Amino acid sequence: MADALCRFDWGASPAGAIAQWPEPLKHAMRLVLLSPAPMTLLIGREGLVSHNDTMRDLFGPCYEGSLGKPIAEVFPEAVPFYRDVLGRCFAGVGCKFRDRPLRVKRGDAWSVAWFHLAFTPIADADRNVSGALLVLSETTARVIAARELQRSQERIEIALEAGGIVGTWDWDIAADRMTCDDRFARLFGLSVESARGGIGSGAMVRSVHLDDRAIVRDALSEAARTGGNYQCRYRMITAEGETRWFFGAGRAVRGEGGAVAKLCGVVIDLTNQIAAEDALADSERRFHTLVETIPQIVWSTDPQGRHDYFNSRWSEFTGIDAGRVDGATWESLVHPEDWSRVSEEWGESVATGKLYDIEYRFLHHSGRFRWLRVMALPVRGADSEITRWYGTSTDIEESKLVEMERELVANELEHRIRNLFALVNGLVALSLREDAGSAPFATRLRQRLSSLHRAHEFIRGEAPIHDGARSIQALARAILAPYDDGGRIVVEGDDARLKDQLVTPLALIFHELATNSAKYGALACENGSLAVRFQHGGGRIRLEWVERGGAPPPA
Repeated sequence: MADALCRFDWGASPAGAIAQWPEPLKHAMRLVLLSPAPMTLLIGREGLVSHNDTMRDLFGPCYEGSLGKPIAEVFPEAVPFYRDVLGRCFAGVGCKFRDRPLRVKRGDAWSVAWFHLAFTPIADADRNVSGALLVLSETTARVIAARELQRSQERIEIALEAGGIVGTWDWDIAADRMTCDDRFARLFGLSVESARGGIGSGAMVRSVHLDDRAIVRDALSEAARTGGNYQCRYRMITAEGETRWFFGAGRAVRGEGGAVAKLCGVVIDLTNQIAAEDALADSERRFHTLVETIPQIVWSTDPQGRHDYFNSRWSEFTGIDAGRVDGATWESLVHPEDWSRVSEEWGESVATGKLYDIEYRFLHHSGRFRWLRVMALPVRGADSEITRWYGTSTDIEESKLVEMERELVANELEHRIRNLFALVNGLVALSLREDAGSAPFATRLRQRLSSLHRAHEFIRGEAPIHDGARSIQALARAILAPYDDGGRIVVEGDDARLKDQLVTPLALIFHELATNSAKYGALACENGSLAVRFQHGGGRIRLEWVERGGAPPPA
């Protein structure tokens, strides 16, 4: 670079020949050429460029052919920056810039590096400035390290927050000084300076709830004495005066002689966790109080239907400890005639999640089977998968006995009514032998008696209903048949299948309407007619009962 500098025609430039330069400028030029650090000399107010080989190697083509040119021509994109810098220097004020990113050439590749830039005025004893000296000091390694440290600290902060950790601390046992991070300090109303510099352990413990201070002191002392882990759950008063639960955990660090030198640890906020635990415990207490109060057996199973809980009613009913129940136990308690049905329906509910509702006989501790009504519903998680089953078993033995007795009475009554119909039919047959001319009348009477008997069976729920007749129109026709002589009753419209439990109440309704019509309405007159229409829509069935030609209302 020195040869190029000597060959350059400085006399043709605004700087003039080197021999005419001020001595400070000549000394600066020699310094630039001899220095291993990257340097550039900016001569005159235009900043004519003169640089050393280190600068050229560092910035490559940017400095090729730049010798003697104004800095504004070499770096046109930085004209405002260099104008400001030269203005300061010619005012006698140096300036420096920290960690400025610059594009540099490393081998054959370009990259970004960081530098401190220092601009120093070149002046004589009378403070006449002839140029500015630019010295670069690379800080790339420090900048990268600082950024890595910042990223590392951010990752640590994220990890601490994810783990519910609200702070970290160190306790120098010999000096009895505790230091903590900024988050811990802010939470407990400590100044950041004192937290970093350290405070006595006694002052730190004073932030702990009064009732828990002895627990914390003892746990710290034990860990310091034995070198074991420090673990302690306690309450602390925050800077806002709020009482919160925390868990402190730490490990001993031994010094050169093997003695415990300090404890290092973290503090985790447990307040929300403990609140959830308390709420869960309260919910468990309410649940157990409820299930032990009701008279039913309460039980639960896992998603596969394996029983894992019974209330005390179970043992009271069966005499068997709840912990001894398995699939074989359950099968042995169900009546043999009911087991196949019970097993099949329970398996279907577990597989499909549908309501389990069944009645069967179950072995009582007395050795007798008693009737139970067993119902269960699934509990589903957020993904709609079944997580548990909860059910109840209700002793219905007494109600079953009452139902059976009622059924016996009803059957006896039905037998007597059937005999009564048979008696009437027999009397009609005798009358027919005495008066053969009344045969048509007797036939119609028998048909009506037969229809009346079938209607009675419907009302009683005794009539055998085949699939084709298990509809609302079939029921209406069966009930109205005794009153239809000549097709004057019409049943029309939409039809719908009936559930078993709806047959009897609907049969009673149709029977009552027909009876009233036969007494006071259209069916009481020979020319009267009845139209029964059904209309299905919106999950409901609309019934229209239309009578025409009925008897006039009584005066």
